[in-house]
Order: sequence, then structure tokens, then C-alpha cells
Amino acid sequence: MASGLILDPRTLLRTAPLITSTCTLWYSLDQDFFLNTFLHPEHRTRSNEILPSYFGVFFGPGVVRVLGLLALTLTGGGYNILTQRKSGLGSSASLSWYTAGTLLAASHLLFVPAVAPKIQAVVEDTSQGLSTKDLEGWLTIHRLRTWTVDLASWACFAVAISIVE
Repeated sequence: MASGLILDPRTLLRTAPLITSTCTLWYSLDQDFFLNTFLHPEHRTRSNEILPSYFGVFFGPGVVRVLGLLALTLTGGGYNILTQRKSGLGSSASLSWYTAGTLLAASHLLFVPAVAPKIQAVVEDTSQGLSTKDLEGWLTIHRLRTWTVDLASWACFAVAISIVE
């Protein structure tokens, strides 16, 4: 098959979850960096004024990006789990890493009940001019999620593709 000489589709499918989880992790770290700027003491007063509007514009496309990357990660991880089971490699070393990475990526959604009220509070300015407090609450949960499930998922996929079978 000539196409395998240039790009082996199986290699692409094996690495896909690592690529998409890398994008998720990078986006998460970028969010932390850029949104933390609003909390700087020099900007805090103006941030309280602009955050509700900013979040209203920023968060919709951000959710689409996160869910899109998550769907691709879960699809890629699921594909690798299924193909290894079907091919008789069900006890292979990489199978457990793909499974763990996929489950960790899915657990990103477990944080939604904790962050949704914080996001809604910023967008609706329920704290009446103190949106930076709500943003601090969101960033705390966001960081916990980033450094636990997002990083761990990425690490599992990195190990999975490094195992030669």
C-alpha cells in the first residue's frame, strides 16, 4: 500500500489521542495564563467591569473547542481500545494506558457541576461588580482539573504510544 509509505494511518490513529489531549492541555494552560491577567492588582477594578461581557463572548467558543477536542480524544482512545481488543492484543501493555487515558479524559466532564455556577456567576455578574472573585473560584477548579485529569490523560496517552508492540 503506497499510502503507508508516506503516512501510516495506523500510526496516526495510535497517536491521535496524544495529539488531541496535548491540544486540550495546552488550551487549558493558555486559559489559565490569559484569564489570570484579569486578577492582577493593577487591572482588578477594570476587570470587575469587563469580565461579565468578556466571559459572555469568550466562553461559548471556548466550550465548543474543549468539547470538540474531548470528543476527538475519546474517539481516538476508544478506537485504540477497540482495535487492540479485536486484534487479540487485549492484554497488551498499551491497552491499559489507552483505557486509563480515555477514562481520565472523560472525567474532565465530572468538573462541570463545580465550574458551571462560577461561570454563570461571572457572565451574569451575580456578585454585582466583584466578578474577579468568581473568576478566582473558577480558576481554582480549572487548575485542579488541568493538573489532575488533563495532565494525567496526556501522560497515559504518551506512555501508550511509546510502548512498542
